[in-house]
Amino acid sequence: MKNKSKIIFLLFSVLLSIPAVLGLFHKGFPLTDDGNWMVIRFSAFYETLRSGQFPVRFLMRLNNGYGYPVANFLYPLFMYLGSLIHVLRFSFVDTIKIILGISLVSSSVFCFLWLRKIFDNLASLVGSVFYTLIPYHLFDIYKRGSVGEVLSLAILPFIFWQMERKSFVWVCLGICLLILSHNTLAALFLPVIFLYMMLNVSLAKEKKNLLYFYLGEILIGLGLASFFWIPAITDLKYTVFSRVQISNWSSYFADYNLIGLSTFFILLLVIILIIAGKIEYKKYRLTLLFFVVGIISIFLAIPASAFLWNFLPVSFIQFPFRLLSITIPCIAFLASCIVSVLSGKKRLVIAGIILILIIISAGKYLFPGKYQYFPDSFYSTNQDTTTVKNEYMPMWVKTMPLLMAKSKVENLNGKEIINITELTPNETVFEVLLQSPRSIQINTVYFPGWTAYVNNIQTGIIFNNPSGLIRLNLEKGRNIVSVVFKETGLRFVSNLISAVSLIILFAIRFLIRRKKFTL
Repeated sequence: MKNKSKIIFLLFSVLLSIPAVLGLFHKGFPLTDDGNWMVIRFSAFYETLRSGQFPVRFLMRLNNGYGYPVANFLYPLFMYLGSLIHVLRFSFVDTIKIILGISLVSSSVFCFLWLRKIFDNLASLVGSVFYTLIPYHLFDIYKRGSVGEVLSLAILPFIFWQMERKSFVWVCLGICLLILSHNTLAALFLPVIFLYMMLNVSLAKEKKNLLYFYLGEILIGLGLASFFWIPAITDLKYTVFSRVQISNWSSYFADYNLIGLSTFFILLLVIILIIAGKIEYKKYRLTLLFFVVGIISIFLAIPASAFLWNFLPVSFIQFPFRLLSITIPCIAFLASCIVSVLSGKKRLVIAGIILILIIISAGKYLFPGKYQYFPDSFYSTNQDTTTVKNEYMPMWVKTMPLLMAKSKVENLNGKEIINITELTPNETVFEVLLQSPRSIQINTVYFPGWTAYVNNIQTGIIFNNPSGLIRLNLEKGRNIVSVVFKETGLRFVSNLISAVSLIILFAIRFLIRRKKFTL
């Protein structure tokens, strides 16, 4: 009976999340800040993946066909998942809408399952609905179009749920997926996850064993995702990222509508219940943790915290309102706690008020303001860089290309005809018979990993020209040239760490099933 009741409440949770995804069923694509860029980047990513580049790092079609290493730096998970969906013959646009919709519904499911490990059915239902319909969550979808952030918000409660289940393997995988889903949110969420773990350790009887258990999950999770996050950090020095101010942070504070009336109501109730002695420190330590973290995240997201943003890592976080991502799980947990500590009619009344207030707060953000109706070809041929200030452009690029090159390969100081025999996002192969030494330009922006071979012998690449394009000095005679994108030594090591971490995870999984590894 308990399981049936749990399933019924879970279904209610999903049912109440449906209004949030209805805007995605509209024929057009929501007009958002980043949505078009996400589709364009995904279509270029898919082309590159099909050409055999894995992990995908350099998207040749972007930057007017000269290439751009954006996939080396920005959250690739939605594009890997999207590639699997697109193979099933969904368009690029529909694929992104499917990811957004599944992420939203999944966040409701995973939040309910997480909270149900701690609270009763009704309390968990209220928390999961709050998690799904809180204004910033919807704002991320229908105003910002941030696919990576929405995906990470689905993964976070999954990690909490698996932590409560004490599932070593799934927590490791969850942490890995969180890192791949969105760089910034992973950096914001991981400290919260760590605090959650440490609080559980403080309450455990076998503190030392649980501590090692959690540290192992973090290390393996980081190891699994190392193929992405290590190059994303170490290769940043090759780009103009540190020299570019991507946004004026002072223009991106949250207003009170974005925080939501329901959020303030819940915080007020928590304060009242603490004063009334309903929420005691010893019994509700996790609640107080989320209360403090939630208050801090809201404060940092509003204009009152402006003086602190002179010291905070603005270039990384970019938008103060992004801190509301941390507010979402905090307030959802608090909403469940409030309902759980009440009884009788008060419990039902407060649960009803919270649900009504969250629906009212969500109303303004439930649907896109506008739709657009570009064909899929608009996205699959678009050559934008898909970033605000081209912040991942290699630093040696002084002059940005404004038009697509007439040919992928150019003879700069001769008239001999160049015969291109193979041209993919991952490789350019050509042959040329030269009457004398020539300078040949491949119209691709150089980025570490591009390697040139002339007559099967590796040769040096010259890129100290204003456009930072690949140039080769070729000798007189017949030259067969291959310019291919390969992994650098550090990226190879990062990939190896991911592979070893996966093997270790499989070994631990085997030991768990044989009951030779337990908490």
